[in-house]
Amino acid sequence: MYATEFKTVIDEPYIKIPEYEKFKGKEVRVVLLHLENNTKSDKKEDFFDKIVKNPKHLKDVTFLTREEANER
Repeated sequence: MYATEFKTVIDEPYIKIPEYEKFKGKEVRVVLLHLENNTKSDKKEDFFDKIVKNPKHLKDVTFLTREEANER
């Protein structure tokens, strides 16, 4: 499966699809989401973005191996 996501401003009844050739002749699902400016969700930073930007390094922590974890 191949997916794409893009933002656009709708000025006319037609939307240009990036990478149109990959989708030509294939069944697709189209979802339109109205993105309002200055909403709380736009300002709120995603949890995973916070973790990636501010990683915490753990000292003296022993992690289980895959085999050890599967035994439990």
